[in-house]
Amino acid sequence: MTDPHPLFTPAELAEWQRVLAAANHNNILHHCRTCNEEWIASVAEPCQCGSRDVERIACWQFPDD
Repeated sequence: MTDPHPLFTPAELAEWQRVLAAANHNNILHHCRTCNEEWIASVAEPCQCGSRDVERIACWQFPDD
């Protein structure tokens, strides 16, 4: 079912998605669940300890204060 009152026009939605993609570039926090190492990278990657059990969170989700 299509929402009769969408929050964004198609152009606004495309711009919002573009801005989020730009914010994510080079700004992904990686946290290894095996050894607790943390680092920032732009692509998904395994930990230096070899574990692939890595949590990834976009840094823009954290407040700047």
